[in-house]
Amino acid sequence: MVDWRAAVLRRLARRFHIGEDVLRHLTTFQRLGERFEIEAPTEMLPVGARTLARALRTRAAAQIRPDWVWPYWLNRQLDPRSPAFVPRGHLPFTSNVTHRNWTGVGNPLSPWEAIVDPAGLVTVEPDSWSLDWWVCDGETWIVPSRGVHPRQSLPYPIPLVETAVTLADGGEVSQRVYAVETTAGERVVVQVRNGADRPVRVAFAIRPYNPEGLAVVEDIELTPERILIDGREAVLLPEPPEGTVFATFHTGDCLHRLRRGDFGRGGGQVHDPAGLAQAAVVYPVPPGGSRQVLLPLPPLSRRETTGVAVREPARTEQEALGRWTAALDRGLRVRLPDERLQRAVDANRAYLLLLHDPGSITAGPHTYHRFWFRDAAYQVAALDRWGFHAEAADVLVSYPNRQRHDGFFYSQWREWDANGAAIWAIAEHFRLTRDERLLAELAPAVRQGVNWIGNTRRAHRHQDPRVRGLLPPGVSAEHLGPFDYYYWDDFWALRGLYDGAMIARTLGHTASADVILHEARAFRHAILASINRSIADTGRRFIPAGPYRGVDAGLVGSLVACQPLELLEPDDPLVTGTLEVIRERFTLGDAFYQEISHTGLGTYLTLQLAFVELERRDPTAWRRLRWLLDAASPTFTWPEAIHPQLGGGCMGDGHHGWTVADFLSFVRAVLVREQRDGTVALLTLLPEEWRGHDLEVRDAPTYAGRLSYRLTWDGDKAVLQWEWHTGRARLVAPGLDPAWSSEEGAGEVSLLAR
Repeated sequence: MVDWRAAVLRRLARRFHIGEDVLRHLTTFQRLGERFEIEAPTEMLPVGARTLARALRTRAAAQIRPDWVWPYWLNRQLDPRSPAFVPRGHLPFTSNVTHRNWTGVGNPLSPWEAIVDPAGLVTVEPDSWSLDWWVCDGETWIVPSRGVHPRQSLPYPIPLVETAVTLADGGEVSQRVYAVETTAGERVVVQVRNGADRPVRVAFAIRPYNPEGLAVVEDIELTPERILIDGREAVLLPEPPEGTVFATFHTGDCLHRLRRGDFGRGGGQVHDPAGLAQAAVVYPVPPGGSRQVLLPLPPLSRRETTGVAVREPARTEQEALGRWTAALDRGLRVRLPDERLQRAVDANRAYLLLLHDPGSITAGPHTYHRFWFRDAAYQVAALDRWGFHAEAADVLVSYPNRQRHDGFFYSQWREWDANGAAIWAIAEHFRLTRDERLLAELAPAVRQGVNWIGNTRRAHRHQDPRVRGLLPPGVSAEHLGPFDYYYWDDFWALRGLYDGAMIARTLGHTASADVILHEARAFRHAILASINRSIADTGRRFIPAGPYRGVDAGLVGSLVACQPLELLEPDDPLVTGTLEVIRERFTLGDAFYQEISHTGLGTYLTLQLAFVELERRDPTAWRRLRWLLDAASPTFTWPEAIHPQLGGGCMGDGHHGWTVADFLSFVRAVLVREQRDGTVALLTLLPEEWRGHDLEVRDAPTYAGRLSYRLTWDGDKAVLQWEWHTGRARLVAPGLDPAWSSEEGAGEVSLLAR
């Protein structure tokens, strides 16, 4: 380590009374990667500090108040009878590592999403309070997050979540959560319906926590029209409640008072210096009736809540359904022979639009509610592949403003894949839309981005031949490991050069294109030379995660060289060898097990294998998709990684945007896929369970134009009908008949499916 860094650590150790043994841990941490970064990415420091503080408070509060109503995940991690029990040991932290599952709700073309956990807990913004729902049947209070098994579903293929509980004496009470737009702003509707034959009561409870841990709630004020939390308008009430309850951390949980019937009338307020204030409002619900409250999305500021409150009218789910139906009635649509897969596709088309914000796209509605070029590359490509070109373009036009003066596309410092990811997304949009106007608008940013790749690569002069000519070490994708050199970054940057050359040539800048291609050829040579040196003593061909890494789970990232970047052929020995190593060492069943950082079954990472296998026409690809579908939540969402034993989320955002994108892109690739020889493949694989069943694909964007086709059956023969709406290319159908092809603009053919 450089001396000044060691000195900084020693000063910090003295200041905070850190022992010599701890200092040794810190100073040797550098050996896990290229070096320890004292100047860690500053934008990640608040996130890490907040996560740590939240985990510390959660551990302390939960063990002091075991009788509280804690969220779904925490109840199970605290319960020694639950398979999800997590011993606390010496670590003073408690965090959700077993049930990181939730579903985003919101409006199309909105920057805001709320989330709903598996028991119906609603959180309107990251790291904030939540709204729970409890039902009183006679004298018994039913709490969905504990002691019962709530059922969750999507009544429609839009972000509208239903959570239901069964009453002991029969009947069902359900909660529906969805978003609407009003003249006063966006609202999340939380509606409870009584499906029983007798009246019940419902409590809408303010909880000082969320699906990740404790939040800070110091003040709650209740008026006849609304609830204010820390001075912000948080809940809009349809009418004055029948009863109200307030509590603090030291006075006990609201539920205890509700069970005793100890609640008041009218307004009131509570202050809790421990930051765990709570309140609940109670309403009667007649048989067949419903009650709803509205949550401003996001909660309004103190300034916006001053003045006289006006009671808002009730909202209906038809408002949400109509708005989402209009947003989704375009682009690529499919009719599949598998009902569950169909429902998953329909839901995730909506989720893909949900995560698109004006001028941005986020990697999740909660934990990852921010922009990264890496995640955006996959998400924007999925938008384009499913025909949502306007939303894709809306994100891409923001890229010049996200670029530093030196040409670096910045979403986080030292993420060296960003430039390649940005340029590839721009190029993919052009290939699928042929929009030269937008391409010309973005060309100056692409040119600067290409120059940055070349300048950064050449400026990094390292004597070690294993890293000569590569990009410098960086943080890269978290599933690769600690700060180090990564081929992932180099592959993305190389693709950025090739696509930069394509863009320059398309716009008539032939000389510039030739210069970029010269740079790309030198870069490619350096990457392959580094790989060959790195594996020289291993006795086998594969691509490690980086020059200083051997066989570890991070090498899954190296498969991007084949898919989606198409730098290496699927039968290249390096690709084949990498697949073999992963299958031997890092799969559990049909899923990829990520033992670095995520330590779970990777959702999008399993599909990274499947994309390469699909290009090789390996039926294992289909089994990986089936695993992912089986692992989906009841609302067809996925976390970033899944607990191998429990099946719940154990890492990242519980509604992961990259997985949404890869799931949709993979289904599209099975149905319609551009091949490297310029042909378009229909049904690269025909799953055995699809034989004899009809399917239809409408308005699929491809590199060659827009295409529709339909598959029906005449006995054992498959009848394929197709039509090019724009453009044309040679069609093949490897999953039906590898020998068939056609260059006709429309037609029908009978094939004996093999």
